Amino acid sequence: MSNCCSPSPDPPPAPAKKHLALPPAWREAAVFGALWGAFEITVGSFLYMTRLPLKGVLLSSLAAGLLVASHMLIRRPWFPLRAALICVALRTLAPDGIRVGLLFALLFQGFNVALFFRLLRSPLAAGLAAGFVAAVASQLQSIITKLVTYGLDFWSLFVALLEKAQSLLHLRLGSEWMVVGVFLLIVGGVGALGGVLGWRLGRTALALRREERGDAS
Repeated sequence: MSNCCSPSPDPPPAPAKKHLALPPAWREAAVFGALWGAFEITVGSFLYMTRLPLKGVLLSSLAAGLLVASHMLIRRPWFPLRAALICVALRTLAPDGIRVGLLFALLFQGFNVALFFRLLRSPLAAGLAAGFVAAVASQLQSIITKLVTYGLDFWSLFVALLEKAQSLLHLRLGSEWMVVGVFLLIVGGVGALGGVLGWRLGRTALALRREERGDAS
């Protein structure tokens, strides 16, 4: 009789749900990769729809500078490449559609910065080299893509435009390959400038972080 009136035992507690946590390296890359992806979706998509000349050089130079600055703050190996993977995943959601060549270019930018930071000890030298290579690679990719699309007629038009610019600037460069080489050097200089600006931004951010830690202590 007492058994009928006794309260039923409490049910066992439900097991706690395990949340999947990203490793710290991927959490840091996700933050910067999301910011970079938002920049590419907004500013990048706008520039591609406006058909501005040399927009790839501008975007690759800015991206190289941002990657250099972020890698100076977060010195984990291959951090820029992980950030590029996050950026690529977000870039596929852009309103202008999926551009396979652009996605490969974004991955190359992350790999490029990560590689030069591993090869060179100086962040300034790494920024210069990574920015130069990023801008030149962007322009070479554009030239190769248009050659595949339009054939050798595009090359003739491209060289003719460069020779016209050469005559307007009163330069005497000789062969068409010399003209193309000087053009790529100028493009690389723009990219190297982006890398230097990224280095200065990273150095400023490091100084501010040291000051904050000093005040906190």
